[in-house]
Amino acid sequence: MSAAKKVFSYVVRTDRGDPRLLVFDSHDQPGLEVPKGAVAAEEGFVEAAVREIREESGIFGVRLVRRLGVTTYLDEEQVFLLLVAPENLPETFEHAVTGEGIDRGFVYRFRWAPVDSTLRETLVQGCGAFVDELIEAALDT
Repeated sequence: MSAAKKVFSYVVRTDRGDPRLLVFDSHDQPGLEVPKGAVAAEEGFVEAAVREIREESGIFGVRLVRRLGVTTYLDEEQVFLLLVAPENLPETFEHAVTGEGIDRGFVYRFRWAPVDSTLRETLVQGCGAFVDELIEAALDT
């Protein structure tokens, strides 16, 4: 049996001034989350990220910038990717999750958070593992 793998997607918009991160209110705990999910056996991390972003937010057309880091939690390999969103997305929006995951049908309320040190306190545990790398890389996008 292969080890579990999960991808976390830091989706940044750069079309309206300073970089901002796609986030939604967590259903499980106080704070914000980013699109994330399990990597299927036949998928790579980038392919899984694009699929999870589409299922959880309805956004198509993200572009990979780079891998920010890898960590392990309870024997699960977790990869964090930086992606750039397409232009002209709404400032806030809702989307009902599609796909086959346990969150199918949940409605997530998305917004764009400033990419700065406040993310360390506002992202739920697990979603903020590479915030410093995100801040540094987002300024270069």
